[in-house]
Amino acid sequence: MISILARRKEKKAKTPRKVLTCPQCGSADLYYEAALITGYKYHCKKCNYIGAFVIEKEIEDDAGE
Repeated sequence: MISILARRKEKKAKTPRKVLTCPQCGSADLYYEAALITGYKYHCKKCNYIGAFVIEKEIEDDAGE
């Protein structure tokens, strides 16, 4: 029983998360601006970029450690 719980914890601790980053400055400090006919638009707080194109990065979440 303990081995099953240990495997679940190990699997959960290494799940990749997706983080949206700004294409101009690389900051992850974005917020959702609008979604009308033009689609999604994001606004970067660091460099003031506004646009639909953002970079999605996968990072491993080490929450269990």
